[in-house]
Amino acid sequence: MRPVTPRSTGVVLLWLLLVGFLLLGALPNHTASIRLGGLPLLWWYGGVLAPLAGVLATVRWLAEPRGPRRDR
Repeated sequence: MRPVTPRSTGVVLLWLLLVGFLLLGALPNHTASIRLGGLPLLWWYGGVLAPLAGVLATVRWLAEPRGPRRDR
């Protein structure tokens, strides 16, 4: 089994953000149609929240410092 690295954690988080959009749209009684500020919750999630969380997760896990450079 491969060890869990911070980079794979970031990939899992990005997948969960995508799945969250599908789950929010599949909620019963049109829950995603509830409006906040004139726009539905699904729009707020897919247009604002998930992209911002995705950018933050990407920056966090891609900007990890690499180990010391080894000279040959």
